[in-house]
Amino acid sequence: MERVYTWIQDIFLIIISLSFFQILIPDSKTEKYLKFIFSMIILAIIAEPVILLLNGQ
Repeated sequence: MERVYTWIQDIFLIIISLSFFQILIPDSKTEKYLKFIFSMIILAIIAEPVILLLNGQ
């Protein structure tokens, strides 16, 4: 159960952090690329438990 709590906490902290950085980023041509990178980071964190299960941990 501790793993689930830590995983949810990580997701929450990353989303809050990335939302804060998104507010600081001025509207520009690079904004769409940064949003893509932020989305990939969130996807990697959400997929982490599945990857660990597939590796047998």
